[in-house]
Amino acid sequence: MLVQDIMTRQVVAIGPDMPIKDVNALMEQRNIRHFPILESGGSGPARLTGEAPDDAVDRLVGIVSDRDLRLVGAEHPMAPAGVAAVDPVRRVMVSPVLTAHPLDPIEETAKTLREHKIGAMPVMDGDRLVGIVTGIDMLDALVRMSGVYEAATRLEVEVPNRPGALASLLAAIAERKHNVSSVMTSRADAESVTFVLRVSTVDGRRLAHHLRDAGFVVLWPIDKTPTS
Repeated sequence: MLVQDIMTRQVVAIGPDMPIKDVNALMEQRNIRHFPILESGGSGPARLTGEAPDDAVDRLVGIVSDRDLRLVGAEHPMAPAGVAAVDPVRRVMVSPVLTAHPLDPIEETAKTLREHKIGAMPVMDGDRLVGIVTGIDMLDALVRMSGVYEAATRLEVEVPNRPGALASLLAAIAERKHNVSSVMTSRADAESVTFVLRVSTVDGRRLAHHLRDAGFVVLWPIDKTPTS
């Protein structure tokens, strides 16, 4: 899955000279937490629209989030010094901006968001702003990739960390005439790998019992067979 598959394409962007108090009001009105900031290369201000006109003259110069605005004017040690709500948003915007490309794999973008502790990245195709991707978009993608919207059973199985181990597990599941709709890795080290699978069966415990009999270490569903 790529960034272009999950990004928001109708981006609301603001200009750097918009007063901070108006940015706050717009965030509440639009229920948006992040605004890319575009500076016009022409005579007019940067656009403020959810549409996508030909904005090749607009240059991405920053980004602002609700977190950046929260402490403006507050009596707090972390409040930006000398900044008031009537000041232009350029006083508190983050610049330079970390950006993504539409063809970036989402896991690489998620890694950047996590490492830099940021909530959103503008998506740029060359010099053109074509979207924005957020942490919520990443969570939505994770849910889709995990297959939880499909009628399936969750299995968690630990296998040796060696070539062919996953193929053997999938073959054992296929023997029972079940299809696997999703495979994800939850843990891995030099000795073993734990996979989380979504399998097309309503009787996950029967399948887990079959896999245990075949020698696999099934972590979920939990084995509730009484021990003597």
